[in-house]
Amino acid sequence: MENNENPPNEAGPPGDDPDPSWRPDPEQARANASFRSGLGGLIDAIAKVNRKLAKVAAKQAIAVEAARAFAERTDQGVSATTVEMAKRSLVAEVACATRVPQRTAENLIGESRALVQDLPDTLTALRAGKISYRHARTLVSETAGLDDAATAELEKLMLPVAETVTGSKFDRKIRIAREKLNPESIVARHERSILDRRVSVEPARDGMAWLSAYLPAADALAIHTQLVKRGKDLQGANEHRTLTQLKADVFRDLLLCPNSDGSGETAGTATGERLRGVKPDVFVTVPMLTLFGMSEEPGNLDGYGPIDPDTARDLAAKCPSFVRILTHPETGAVLSVGRDRYLVPADLRRLLQLRDGTCRFPGCSRQAALCDVDHSSDWGYGGETEHINLAHLCKSDHTLKHGAGWKTKQADDGSGNVEWTTPTGHRYETEPETPIASAISAELRKKALLNKWVPTKMLPEEPPF
Repeated sequence: MENNENPPNEAGPPGDDPDPSWRPDPEQARANASFRSGLGGLIDAIAKVNRKLAKVAAKQAIAVEAARAFAERTDQGVSATTVEMAKRSLVAEVACATRVPQRTAENLIGESRALVQDLPDTLTALRAGKISYRHARTLVSETAGLDDAATAELEKLMLPVAETVTGSKFDRKIRIAREKLNPESIVARHERSILDRRVSVEPARDGMAWLSAYLPAADALAIHTQLVKRGKDLQGANEHRTLTQLKADVFRDLLLCPNSDGSGETAGTATGERLRGVKPDVFVTVPMLTLFGMSEEPGNLDGYGPIDPDTARDLAAKCPSFVRILTHPETGAVLSVGRDRYLVPADLRRLLQLRDGTCRFPGCSRQAALCDVDHSSDWGYGGETEHINLAHLCKSDHTLKHGAGWKTKQADDGSGNVEWTTPTGHRYETEPETPIASAISAELRKKALLNKWVPTKMLPEEPPF
């Protein structure tokens, strides 16, 4: 029987039917071979770099674990409180050095300890570049809570699998294997995990955000099923929205519009209608020309960032629980009370909240509204209650500053920049979310009025906060 298949690395004849007279073009064959060889070399280079990344991740884990062991040394006769503060300070130092949030740094320290102390074979495979750090993290996560024997057995069983499958497939396989080895019942583990349920929001681009909920699986699937059902019920010849859009609109309506029938109608309508159920107590900053409709410069929503002009105008005009702030070079706000008092007055506190946006500790993103206002230079040592000596710190970082030897110095120019010096001598600087220039003095304000630099009506007697 005649074999009509093309020889390897050679282009076949044109058309659907083979031509007995056709002969391969040697130049084309060489070009094809050269192409495949070049691309193959690049694929090999990618694989080599990937193995190097795994080896670097192993080196980082070893270094992080060494730092943890050094920071938590108890041979100096220190108290348990001091050891705990040293742990927290280490997390902050690692977060600053690697430019990651403290929660991420805390996870890195925990993962590094588990790899070095509990999963030596996994660390060896990572150092050899046989598995990725993604696979190693999965092994750390799935062996957490198991006893030593079960941990060793799960590692021995699943490590060879990690060398051959993708990270997502490995996640599924090891989860199944873990259930068979875990001596603790899934009921007990589930009841404990329920305590960790939460809802979180993550800002995204273009005025959007992700809202996530960590719930029992049955509840999460039931909620999603309801959204799918209601979305499908709304589909029809006159409905232009996709099922994905309908689910999001129904979800929003049910939470923000008490009188809604869950049809998702308000989410697709004008901005003002969509915002009728929004009544949080937050700041919305609107450029004055934007408010008057003379500019399309974005506004700023506290805790999120830039928002479109229409939304900013509607929030400023129709939502009474929002604090409306017009950006203007002269506000007349109180920026200093000197040494007359320790407590921060309300108008200054609001200005600082707008300026800072979040906790001013390096890497911390907790909203300023949930933080303390701290004197950068301590009140007890002569620090004044003024905007150039005040910054928001969450309770955890506030405690760390005073208990672990972190030093702060705020810029003298009123920019709100804060320089941090760690216990090991490293320096980091954080900037405010919304820079606010220092208010001009009463003398300069009077001079401005006399020279008509700004209209009198734009300089309110009382701060607009």
